[in-house]
Amino acid sequence: MRTDHWDEILVEPEGEKFFRRLHLRKVLSFLFLCIWLIFGFISMQFVAQSDQWARRSQANQFFEIVHFPPRGIMYDRQGKQIASNQPSIDIFLDFQPLSDEEKIYVQRFIQKNNLLFKLTYERYLVIKNVSQQNILELRGVLQSNRTIEIVRGFRRFYPYADAMGNVIGYLGFPTEDDLKDGKMFAEEYIGKGGLERTYQDFLRGIPGVVSFERDVKGEVGRTIKKSEIAQGDMIFTTLDAEFQKRAYDMMDIYFKQTGYKKGSLVALDPKDGSVIAMISYPNYDNNAFLENSRRSTDILNNTYAPLFNRVVSGQYAPGSTIKPIVAAGALEEKIISPDKQILSTGQIVIPNPYFPSKPSIFKDFHTEGYGWTDMYKGIAQSVNTYFYSIGGGYHDQKGLGIYRLKKYYERYGLGSKTGIDIASEKAGFVPSPETKKKLFGKGWVLGDTYNVSIGQGDLLVTPLQISLFTNAFVSNTLYQPYIIKTIADTKGKVLYDRKPKIIRRDLIDVKNLGIIQKAMRMTVTDGSAKTLQRVIVAVAGKSGTPEILGKSKLNAIFTGFAPYENPKIVMTLFIEEVPLGSVATLPLYRDIMNMYFETHTH
Repeated sequence: MRTDHWDEILVEPEGEKFFRRLHLRKVLSFLFLCIWLIFGFISMQFVAQSDQWARRSQANQFFEIVHFPPRGIMYDRQGKQIASNQPSIDIFLDFQPLSDEEKIYVQRFIQKNNLLFKLTYERYLVIKNVSQQNILELRGVLQSNRTIEIVRGFRRFYPYADAMGNVIGYLGFPTEDDLKDGKMFAEEYIGKGGLERTYQDFLRGIPGVVSFERDVKGEVGRTIKKSEIAQGDMIFTTLDAEFQKRAYDMMDIYFKQTGYKKGSLVALDPKDGSVIAMISYPNYDNNAFLENSRRSTDILNNTYAPLFNRVVSGQYAPGSTIKPIVAAGALEEKIISPDKQILSTGQIVIPNPYFPSKPSIFKDFHTEGYGWTDMYKGIAQSVNTYFYSIGGGYHDQKGLGIYRLKKYYERYGLGSKTGIDIASEKAGFVPSPETKKKLFGKGWVLGDTYNVSIGQGDLLVTPLQISLFTNAFVSNTLYQPYIIKTIADTKGKVLYDRKPKIIRRDLIDVKNLGIIQKAMRMTVTDGSAKTLQRVIVAVAGKSGTPEILGKSKLNAIFTGFAPYENPKIVMTLFIEEVPLGSVATLPLYRDIMNMYFETHTH
């Protein structure tokens, strides 16, 4: 082998040299990328934690106390306070410098005295509504008074608590979701239901914040920032607090005597749809949520759901209360005259196309029937077979049919929210062949129309909707109901002034309206509500007894207006799960109506 070519043998060819360098560059680039990613991750973690370090550092350097203003006062239509404020004292306690023994003592102190508290800024404990004795006791145990700051503020108070809990609502601490936008403080009370929740922004006011500087020993020094405080706005409602209180007390006594557990009452002013009273039973004491006791826990765990507002959120079959709408539709469509009579034998029998040997039977409430029945008797005595006939048709009597029934139900506000100014309203439900097919995969049959014609089947309404369509038979106008009349600031400047809002007017011909009104009066004089003849003014209305729980129980409803010639109030009373039907409502309805007119002069 030639030795003069060793240099050529030991030196790599140019191609191999190129790929070796390329490989080395890739390795170095990959290592550089890894180092860069690791550095970036560490930097991001540092930046993310720096805000927390800054906040903690700021909390150590500054001491911030929030002064919450009095919430806006609520008034009823007579000017009586239904939600007010009382002086209170809160403790701001710096929890961080306490010894373990002191922290344990504070926890036991809170439990012993049933005090509400909230931990804020990771170190400050806010103890709500304490007494002077509580302050002395706490200061006597803690080694340094510098950990305690006393803040004088206000506590919400509800003078008509049990009677008005559901409509007014209650207060509680914000949830994590409430705090996301940064506009609230963890230790403040906010509206959690009813008007307190709906009108939170008006009622809250503007909190004032005072920031103090701390020295290295943790001592509170000079004030470095102070923001002004502003009281919440005043709200004037259409509610009649004394009437609602008396009506609730009467319901409470009656329900306890009879064993009934659930129900509701709603009363409207017929001239504008404003709410005079709104009671959901059982109700609750909204003051209970401002104390740390078992009372609030008992309310939350109550089987009969006192926090559930049955007037606006409960959806029920309306039963026979719906019959005036069916009659109005039949008159408008000219399918029957008010004097034409239909024979009630106690039931209607129609062929069953699926099981010919088992015909479908649709019964009257009284199995022996009512005999010959015209529209006045049909409404007054609530004759089902009359309404099966004009709703779905039978023999030679033409019926409205489901689509025209649906048209008139919706004309009177069913199937839509009323738009009342309180949270959690439900719309109810008006069924149709399309919805039945969509929801259940079945076709519509004549029996469905019969059921919907007497307020059964899948038809659902709220007690408020019943009161509204009852009111429509007073004025021939469908109003949007409301509770808030005026909102004003503390200087008296009006921020909001509600005017009556008409959803729909001239619902039916005036002559037909008179026919329905006369029939509703006959419900009391000659029909299913003769007990109401003992009211001191003339009452007109309609009873309802929808079947529930597989027909094993009934709901009882009476809706009406008074006085008949010049109505001043429309009232709907609803009692759930009774054995006797609409008669269960009549003694209580009578007594509440009498109480109203004995205490109100118009």
